[in-house]
Amino acid sequence: MADDSADEIRSDDAWFREIAEGAGDVLFALRLRPDAAVEYVSRSIVDQLGFEADELIADPGLLTRRVDELDALELQRVLASPAGTKGWLDLRWVHRDGRRVWTQSWLRTRERADGSVVLEGTSHDITELREAEQARLVAEERYRLMAESANIVLWTMALDGSITYVSPTVLQMRGFTQEEAMHQPLDQILTPESQLIVTDYYATLYADLGAGRIPARFTCEQEYYCKGGSTIWTEVEVIPTAGPDGRINEILGITRDISERKRAEIQLRESRDEVAAAYAALKDVTAELEQLSVTDPLTGVWNRRQGERLLASDLLEARRYGTPMSVMMLDIDHFKAVNDTYGHEAGDHLLGDLTSRLSKNLRGMDSLARWGGEEFIIVAPHCDIAGAGSLARKTCDLVADEPFDVVGRVTVSIGVAELCPDDDRDSWLGKADRALYEAKSGGRNRFVAGAIR
Repeated sequence: MADDSADEIRSDDAWFREIAEGAGDVLFALRLRPDAAVEYVSRSIVDQLGFEADELIADPGLLTRRVDELDALELQRVLASPAGTKGWLDLRWVHRDGRRVWTQSWLRTRERADGSVVLEGTSHDITELREAEQARLVAEERYRLMAESANIVLWTMALDGSITYVSPTVLQMRGFTQEEAMHQPLDQILTPESQLIVTDYYATLYADLGAGRIPARFTCEQEYYCKGGSTIWTEVEVIPTAGPDGRINEILGITRDISERKRAEIQLRESRDEVAAAYAALKDVTAELEQLSVTDPLTGVWNRRQGERLLASDLLEARRYGTPMSVMMLDIDHFKAVNDTYGHEAGDHLLGDLTSRLSKNLRGMDSLARWGGEEFIIVAPHCDIAGAGSLARKTCDLVADEPFDVVGRVTVSIGVAELCPDDDRDSWLGKADRALYEAKSGGRNRFVAGAIR
């Protein structure tokens, strides 16, 4: 039975690694203390940095040597962080071929039961996103230079909304001549959304003038129609100007072409949306992997590895606070006969139905784990031998009283043991195991409570 459990644990590990190795992002586990080591890194690291996982595992210092010198201190800070730290981190790396690579990682540090501290996380290549940001900055600088080179349209407008002047550069920007542009109605100049901006501005302008206030300058983005039906994005600055008498008599406008900046912003937004979607998908996969690593795939209850973790954790708490604690080892009676008579598929269904029935009978603090084959354990914190015996009796009745689909009536045998002051984990489980053997040899469909020393 122990060999079967070991095989099952190895199978779980293999499944987890198969999923990790197939993911596009890099999954990794680095031991930080007491000694540094690369314990695991998925094969996607080849795509990110050009190195094989085995190279990084064999030379733990290789990874830190590949971080860009500008981010070296930031990486050292993370490597020195205490257990329990979580967060996001952007780093630049030097690829094997010499190019710079940007990654965004989600990290956490945790302390294991043996006192070692490990750094775990995922790493996503965001080089394209960073390059898009750089492209946007370049586009903005290009836009500024173009504007300074008179790639703008100047225009004036009377207070009644009529255009009184348009500079010749409108032909280059929109494809219309000065004469055409000056006589276009508003719905041929601007898209509906931009028209609303103009009408709202004029409402504010007239309100200020009526109240004797000097209207403020106004800057906005507007989408203009071009000849042929296309559109162009612009930045418009509106400057109310006063005559010799100090009264506002016309509007001066400066229209700058910002199409390249808009395209860069759209590309950046799309890139960010793609990254967000990728991280959302990765989060779902990570949650699924975490669930697979701790549950039994057949019954859905905790697997043996997780059961041992919960057992150790509850044992430490019981020792610390001096509270009672019991464990029950449960075995399905004549399970081999079920498989031989009805087939292994029926046996598998029985295991699933049984655990579902058992789970409904447990307290919220109890834990149910498949220990191997048809054997299960129930860890019951804050429960002495009397309470555990009562729970075991109810469990036997719950299983035996109602027949199961296909296989009919099934019974279980249970061994119960309370944690004693001089017990360690093995001696405690040993008492439960011996009690289970006594229950089975004494006729089955019963429970036996192990002796309390």
